[in-house]
Amino acid sequence: MLKYSFYIQTTILITMEIETKTPHIKEITRKGFKLLEDETRRKIVFMLRDESLNVKEIAKRLQLTPQNIYHHVNKLQDEGIIQLNYEQRNGHLVESYYSVPADTYIYTDDKITETRTRRYLDLLFGLQELGIPIKPSLETAVMLEDIQEDYQESISEPDNKYEVCEKCSYSGFFMKFGPMNPLMLNRIYWYANLIRMNDSEFEESLEKMRRLRSFLLEETTK
Repeated sequence: MLKYSFYIQTTILITMEIETKTPHIKEITRKGFKLLEDETRRKIVFMLRDESLNVKEIAKRLQLTPQNIYHHVNKLQDEGIIQLNYEQRNGHLVESYYSVPADTYIYTDDKITETRTRRYLDLLFGLQELGIPIKPSLETAVMLEDIQEDYQESISEPDNKYEVCEKCSYSGFFMKFGPMNPLMLNRIYWYANLIRMNDSEFEESLEKMRRLRSFLLEETTK
């Protein structure tokens, strides 16, 4: 069990800041996910988020032997969790410096797939459970899907194509500042979207939101 996991442990995110531009999210294999159950390996990855280090420097900071660190580094590199950044000659020796190839690592092999229509049908049933006088039906779900998707396109941005971050909604994840509720990360994305919009885009999103609200209100009066 991961020491820092949050909720059910099927997803782990490790977010790091490094000088070079890297992809925001990189999916890892189940084997890679299992590697990160080890605290020493997680410490190595977190250390490499800020700077490139060689094995001796990592070993010194963790107060472990270089042989021990080589073992962990090789496994992490094989799974693409860390990478060789550059090599530097030091006397007769050539030292390898490692870094991370992405901002965030995510494991989603256990993700339960669902159709979008099924998602909106479940949403309608959820509203009904809250006492909203709405009648869930496949036809209503399809119409809601079309209106909602049109609205979401107006607030999309590269890191979060949906108002609710789909990747962030699974299990726990771990960011550079520690455990974070997936809902909080979604709120961060939401505010980032609002800030990045220009006035025209914001007005367009409001109009689409009004259309969405009108549709829902109409459904509650049928």
